[in-house]
Amino acid sequence: MTHRLTPQARADISRLLAVQTKTLGELLQDADLVSPWQIESALEAKMQHSKLRIGEILAQKNLIKPETADFFAQDWAKAVIAAEKNTLGYYLQQAAILDREQIEIILAEQRTSGVRFGTVAIFQGFIKSTTLDFFLANLFPEELAVSPFINMYKGYSLS
Repeated sequence: MTHRLTPQARADISRLLAVQTKTLGELLQDADLVSPWQIESALEAKMQHSKLRIGEILAQKNLIKPETADFFAQDWAKAVIAAEKNTLGYYLQQAAILDREQIEIILAEQRTSGVRFGTVAIFQGFIKSTTLDFFLANLFPEELAVSPFINMYKGYSLS
């Protein structure tokens, strides 16, 4: 008997392998939370302080929050492969990229404007578009091609 993977299962496995083979520094760069230069600087500092981890060094330099390092080091791979996903806001809060107050501002704007959560977060200046794209590509790949407006879905036109 031959077993074939569904396209969704194949995509999930591919994302998991991509996540598990990346270092914390690579993940943080991919999410556009730190620059290659900042990682290089942290690696140099690690040579002098071998007991510290890269995430700790980046946090000490105030480049990321300690919770951000912890999220990507401990919870990111689990979030990527989870069958049942939480909301985008949940993950951005868990990663200490957004705080509760910012989420409330985004949700209030979303209710009045009809603009999607991530788009509002970018317009408010809370996150970069590259950070949103990273989260969507890894957690909600099906959402990458969806309109930035809640009420606009595939198959509908404005004409």
